[in-house]
Amino acid sequence: MSDQLGTHADGGAPEVKKLPVGKLILLILLPILLIGGAAAGLFLTGMLGGKKSASPAATQETAPPPKTSGGHYTSLSDFILTLRTESGEARVVMVTISLQVSSQEQNAIVKSGDAKLRDAINMLLSEQPLQNYSDPMELNNLRAMLADEIRRILPNLNLLGVHLTRVRVQ
Repeated sequence: MSDQLGTHADGGAPEVKKLPVGKLILLILLPILLIGGAAAGLFLTGMLGGKKSASPAATQETAPPPKTSGGHYTSLSDFILTLRTESGEARVVMVTISLQVSSQEQNAIVKSGDAKLRDAINMLLSEQPLQNYSDPMELNNLRAMLADEIRRILPNLNLLGVHLTRVRVQ
């Protein structure tokens, strides 16, 4: 009868089952590490802690440039940048640029110098402070700088205008 109750025949305490160490790690340590890793990831990407700005996702979208008889438009694929605010938070900036050229044949010049053009534009956009992407006056200055840089890279291009068709800060 003492064997059925879980006590020893000599009157000792009942035998206690021990949890294996593997189950202890899976049940306790692993969830703690998972939560800690997620918190560290959020902190490093700037989503946790630090100062929150008044407008975390400022978006300025303009309509595509109007089709006029004075030129043809070619669009450069999106430029995606990661910039830091003054407080050190990371923000993603996406810029779409359209070029107005004099004729359809000018698109071939843009396509031939695409790699050099994208590299120069990417460097120019990366040098700009984050505040420049939300101020309309600074966007106009940025358009003028982009036009000068494009004319420097592609001197044979008959460029009529540079348009920022989408500027999105997240």
